[in-house]
Amino acid sequence: MRFPKVRIIHAAFFSLSLLSLPLAASEVISQETLDQTLLDARNAIEREEFKAAFALYDQAARWGHKGAQYVLGELYNEGKGVARDPVRGYAWLTVAAEAPDRDFRRALKRAGQALSDAEKAQAERLAREYAGIYGMEAAGVYCKKESRVGSNIKRAHCYHRNTTGNGDLIVPDADTGAQPAS
Repeated sequence: MRFPKVRIIHAAFFSLSLLSLPLAASEVISQETLDQTLLDARNAIEREEFKAAFALYDQAARWGHKGAQYVLGELYNEGKGVARDPVRGYAWLTVAAEAPDRDFRRALKRAGQALSDAEKAQAERLAREYAGIYGMEAAGVYCKKESRVGSNIKRAHCYHRNTTGNGDLIVPDADTGAQPAS
């Protein structure tokens, strides 16, 4: 399985607002929790422990992490750690592709070409449902293209808007019963 080195797009804290998430549908996690979840997921992929990787990326994707949403879509498309489900894979890739990332959009286009018209329509409905819960607006995430010092190459970096006073992230709560239909 070939996954491009997943760019762990770390959330940063630019606002102390609680703007886009109602508290009833959110939970608070630390930046360290997100970072550790992503590191554990990446390590599981490298060890080819796809079920463990799937569970970890699924959690991070539901917290609004664009890189995790991308990998989750690819895991569904390839049937790694989960039953192959190209409709659900396309839906997660659609949510990931809200970020201005060329790799995410290429993966989405490739996944879309493998679907029938009926499957694509179903996947787009599911993607709208996912985006309403885990997308940029719902998760309080924003992305922008930035380049590293000394480089002209711009990459998408995504950040959580919704933080507490001590910098913890306010993320969608996948355990509230507000999960998309399976």
